[in-house]
Amino acid sequence: MASWLTHLRVAEKIKQKVPEIDFSYLMIGSIAPDSGVPDESQRNYTPSKEVTHCSYQKDNSIADMDESVFFDNYLVPEKIMARSDSTRSFLWGYYFHLMTDKFWLEEYFRPFQIRYESESENPDKDFVDFIREEMFSLDFVYLKEKGSELVDQLKSFDGNINFFYEFDSDLIYECKNRIVDFYSGEPLNLDRGYKYLNPQIVEEFIIKASEKCISILVI
Repeated sequence: MASWLTHLRVAEKIKQKVPEIDFSYLMIGSIAPDSGVPDESQRNYTPSKEVTHCSYQKDNSIADMDESVFFDNYLVPEKIMARSDSTRSFLWGYYFHLMTDKFWLEEYFRPFQIRYESESENPDKDFVDFIREEMFSLDFVYLKEKGSELVDQLKSFDGNINFFYEFDSDLIYECKNRIVDFYSGEPLNLDRGYKYLNPQIVEEFIIKASEKCISILVI
């Protein structure tokens, strides 16, 4: 899945093109699907990704997402237009997280994974861990160059999201704090080499993902 900062940066791009959206609620919605509490392996979550990401098992090895489930439950016009501006922004942020993750999986993660597994018969590290380290390291590179304004804005969110009942909304506040603590902590290795990602690839992804989201947005 895309990194937390990537989701915040996609939300920022959307705000730049759609200034009337409530950015604070868009941001909190854009990280809400990652509110599942991970186990030690960072592979299993409570609540599960079936709940938070509309995930399902496509075959014996590949999990896929059906983000249309969330759209049909919350974002069809007759439902979304009856909501407040802040609620609509949160729900769009949640849905855009799902869209962004699916785009990342299909266009970047899986092609990179195929390359990674074909280049070595016995990779010394699981690909999920490998690409996650590259992504998070580049997040810290971005924060070092651009500053922590996005993380600070997320930290300052104190709105009410008790309207969301898909799972316990307290988990979303806890997720917000977990993300802020992570990006406010000790940076990962910034002088490392990168096999698949670089700042340009991440920026390209964010632009493409935000454009996909904006193309379907109805305020």
